[in-house]
Amino acid sequence: MDIILGLSAASVTVLMFCWAYSAHRRAEPARWTRLPGLSMLTCVVLTMLGPLSLGLFVRAVLAPGRAVESFSLEAALVALALMALAALIGPVMLRSARRPAAPRGQNLNRAPAATKVRSAA
Repeated sequence: MDIILGLSAASVTVLMFCWAYSAHRRAEPARWTRLPGLSMLTCVVLTMLGPLSLGLFVRAVLAPGRAVESFSLEAALVALALMALAALIGPVMLRSARRPAAPRGQNLNRAPAATKVRSAA
């Protein structure tokens, strides 16, 4: 069961990272990214989920008998679904963060910019 929980936690970590990265790196970042408390909370959650999944992997490796005894097919299917989501949706979110900003409309009512005229001397 530890290996399944570790895979699930790692998949959720990847999905959360892709979501937060794309929210911060868009042309116009999401409103919540400008609030320091929410940005820090997201970073803390990501910082805690990474070591949690690594600890569950290590625990499963150190006690393989317990991992085999407590295997659950339903939990394994959930872990597989989360891994598939992380593998398919994660790159899409990262790609959308790298897109340039949509061009804004041109103001045709603006006065033309003055240009300097050089004199030949």
